[in-house]
Amino acid sequence: MKYYKNKKIILIFLIIISIVAITFTLHNDFLYPKEIMKIEKIEEKDSYISRNTLGFPEKYSIKKIEGTIMNGKNKGVTKSLEYEESYSSVVTDKYRVGDKVFLESNSIDGLKRDTYIVFLVSILVILLYLVGKYRGLLTTFNVFLNTMIFYCSLDLYLKGMNLLLICILESLLFTSISLWIASGSNKKTLSAICSTLTSSLLLLLMTIITIKITNYQGMNFNEMSFLTVPFEDVFIAELFIGSLGAIMDVSITCSSAIGELIEKDKNITKLALKKSGKEIGKDIMGTMINVLFFTYLCSGLPLFILAIRNGYGLFQYIFNNFSLELTRFLVGSIGIVATIPISLLITIKIFKGGKKS
Repeated sequence: MKYYKNKKIILIFLIIISIVAITFTLHNDFLYPKEIMKIEKIEEKDSYISRNTLGFPEKYSIKKIEGTIMNGKNKGVTKSLEYEESYSSVVTDKYRVGDKVFLESNSIDGLKRDTYIVFLVSILVILLYLVGKYRGLLTTFNVFLNTMIFYCSLDLYLKGMNLLLICILESLLFTSISLWIASGSNKKTLSAICSTLTSSLLLLLMTIITIKITNYQGMNFNEMSFLTVPFEDVFIAELFIGSLGAIMDVSITCSSAIGELIEKDKNITKLALKKSGKEIGKDIMGTMINVLFFTYLCSGLPLFILAIRNGYGLFQYIFNNFSLELTRFLVGSIGIVATIPISLLITIKIFKGGKKS
């Protein structure tokens, strides 16, 4: 009874904090140096159809927007301006009455989104607590902690530290902290950490060797053309960190399953554990690879659709502009597949020690 009472109190506390945070973001305009205008009226003045080089039409609208300045020396002043809006919203946003927008040189410089972000974060935290109880709250803390680690890592990179070394240290911290928070201090966590780090380092070594042999042939780095540092260093680090989450997930799944089997049957043999572990690996392998596939597909989907609409052939775009996403997907998938046997071997070794059966 006391447990359920405490649970209810914490839930009410989270809801109150969420309401306070959302309310604050609705009235925090004074914190921003740029002028913020609350839109009160939108009127369409004119419209026209524009066609690209292939003849595809798109509607553009010239709109007059009126609103009140919410901060700065012009607070309370009513202002109006004209704004061009495209149907696709590729280079322009669509605004509604009640939206708050940033102004710069008497033109709109983007939407004020902090209220929406806080709202979504609040929903996530509350759902995490409802589903995961205290573990859910620890997950929230874990995400915050990882964000701080990532920020400190960027600071170290800007101060001249090697990016790949930073990523290796990051992976050690990310893995250890995340798995410890998720599972606590036990053999399952230890085996998952060892499995993740071993698989990640082997994948990194394999990636570096492969890249040195192929010398990046067949890859197009146009999307990294804005970088002012060698793209090779950034891309290898990106592959390493990008695969870490999937490898960590596979490792903890295998470790948890093996640990549960041993907990249920202390006399289970290593052979039976390996057989069961392989079946578990087969079950999670396909789903995890699909998770990677859809993640990387979605990351490039807007530009992919834009390219197809502007006359690029399907395979032409994939081979010329989608090579980085394909490489990320393939490297991550190799990491997932390789992690399964590595995780099984390490987990069985930790749980069963030097026993032959």
